[in-house]
Amino acid sequence: MPQERILVVDDEANIVSSLKEILSDEGYNVSGAQDGLNALDMIHSDPPDLLLLDVWVPGMDGIEVLKTVKTYHPEIEVLVMSGHGTIDTAVKATKLGAFDFIEKPFSMDSLIQSVKNALALKKKRPKKENNDALLGFTSLIEAQKAIKIHSQSDCALLLLGEAGTGKEYIAQEIHRRSLKNNLPFIKLNCSSRPAHEINSFLFLSKKESLRPKSIPVNTTSVISQAVYLDNVDALNKTVQQRLFKSLFSTDNEEKDFLPSRLYISSSKNLDELSKKNQFDRDLLRIFSNTTIRVPPLRENPSIIPMLIRNHLEEISQKNGLPTSEINSDALETLCRYHWPENIRELHSVLDRILATASSESNISLNQIPPEINKLTALKERTKLDKLNSLPQRTLKRSVVLYGSGLHKGLKTGLILQPLPPNSGIIFSNISNGQTIPARIENIISTDYSTTLCKGKTSVATIEHIMAVLHMYHISNLLIKVGEEVPVMDGSSKDFCKLIEDGEIEEQNEPFHELIIDKKYTFGLQEEGTPHISIEPCDTFKVSYHMEYPAPIGVMDHTFEYINENSFKKEIAPARTFGFMEDISQLTKMGFASGGNLDNFILLGDGKIINTDLRFKNEFPRHKILDVLGDFYLLGKPIRGHIRAHKSGHTQNIGLLKTLVNSGVL
Repeated sequence: MPQERILVVDDEANIVSSLKEILSDEGYNVSGAQDGLNALDMIHSDPPDLLLLDVWVPGMDGIEVLKTVKTYHPEIEVLVMSGHGTIDTAVKATKLGAFDFIEKPFSMDSLIQSVKNALALKKKRPKKENNDALLGFTSLIEAQKAIKIHSQSDCALLLLGEAGTGKEYIAQEIHRRSLKNNLPFIKLNCSSRPAHEINSFLFLSKKESLRPKSIPVNTTSVISQAVYLDNVDALNKTVQQRLFKSLFSTDNEEKDFLPSRLYISSSKNLDELSKKNQFDRDLLRIFSNTTIRVPPLRENPSIIPMLIRNHLEEISQKNGLPTSEINSDALETLCRYHWPENIRELHSVLDRILATASSESNISLNQIPPEINKLTALKERTKLDKLNSLPQRTLKRSVVLYGSGLHKGLKTGLILQPLPPNSGIIFSNISNGQTIPARIENIISTDYSTTLCKGKTSVATIEHIMAVLHMYHISNLLIKVGEEVPVMDGSSKDFCKLIEDGEIEEQNEPFHELIIDKKYTFGLQEEGTPHISIEPCDTFKVSYHMEYPAPIGVMDHTFEYINENSFKKEIAPARTFGFMEDISQLTKMGFASGGNLDNFILLGDGKIINTDLRFKNEFPRHKILDVLGDFYLLGKPIRGHIRAHKSGHTQNIGLLKTLVNSGVL
């Protein structure tokens, strides 16, 4: 029988060491941590059965750790310890789901008995799968780490993200945890404040800046403070340039810059604005290593339960009332909604619900506004709408696959995990937990394969698995993988089997087709020139025309989607191919250590060198496989006819961007 695992979290090393020794003697597998964030990292890597948690720990205090664990890992039992315990702390910990509250100094006999009781209760409870827990837990840990890192620095900080994503809250939290938290935090909206007023908060007046160094500045007129510039994209260009000079200068004595710490934020794409000369490039470059990108809520739905819990608790403390609870149906509905206005809209909806609620403490499904309650909306949709939609799909259980990368040659693998409705397809780095939504805006490269990137994390060769998800209509899935999706035998056969092993589960949300209304093209529509187009069609078809040197020559194939079996039979077995010259070039680029003779068709000297073909026209079939994978970066199935003429990943993605820019989505 495996040992039950316990994690001890206390800032005092001697307590961690003593408890580890005593509980190990009792037959438990015990590990320790002295920091709240480190504890969350350990829980993320290997969730324990029981958490022994002190209230006062650095990094993230014990109550916040408890709240996080009970939101994303409710199956873990928690015993809370404190040497400064109060009735209020004990009550709060118990309400948040702690099994017991133990005051220091404690009797070891009573502690051991409490541990036994908690673990006995855990065994009796039915196991519940929380498929999106990993994603939300990881996101929360990464956010807390970013706040911790930036709170230990005085560098100016840029926060980017859509309106309502909580950029100001993050800046305030960094300020609160910094050594300068005693200073005022001043918010200035650049889109509504006049330039001269913003100037007065940022720079010394001309009179003060011209004062001789021997005469001190009047300190009563200059107040040390942290300044937060919201909507910095609207800041006057002259002020932007002056701000750059102040931040770039290393001569502190010459500086006329006032803020002790500067935070700036924008909901616009500053990279694009700088290219159009609408935002100062030099100023943007200052923040190249001090930028926090805050994702929209629709890309991070798994943090919604924690946001709801925090806001309900905040409202209860403000009004001196018991914390409202939310039942599972209502919570699921709020998690499925796409929240176009992000956290701001979520808080507003919760405030409306609480304002109209009766004295009962539970929020139920019928209190959710109709525009958000998708269950109600589904019943009211027309028959025509139903005809043009499919149910969203995920897997019933997690599945694992091992293999090698095609281009980098690394031993790699992947884990597929179910996700709730409206989550989308999300890649997650298996080492650091960073996530990359499978969306067109995250494409970084189309050389030899399609590569996604977000921040410092990337994943390559995604097209083969994306083709399978496209044709099996899998709409919500977490793909845990390294730097490259395993290529297996160069086709998608193994991915089809993997999806079938996980079993498809239909979900209670619609998956609308993208119906093409007219012809869209990318590339010069000329013979001999790579180009691709899509036009209206009653079904989904892909036609591919290729012209290659021998032994390929001129080949064509058209695939019409009937169901996943037609794809599995006609397209999925078609393998990657390459010429000897390609192998040489890949080697020069440092990619081809994985290009062995088993995972693609090798061509040279006018012949096939290493294998027999699975189809006479296997080559255009594989090109169609790539098209299917690339097109699923639109995030929905398509009704239309794609015609590709010698196209590759670059042309495929070009047509996708044409569709996005046309507004057809």
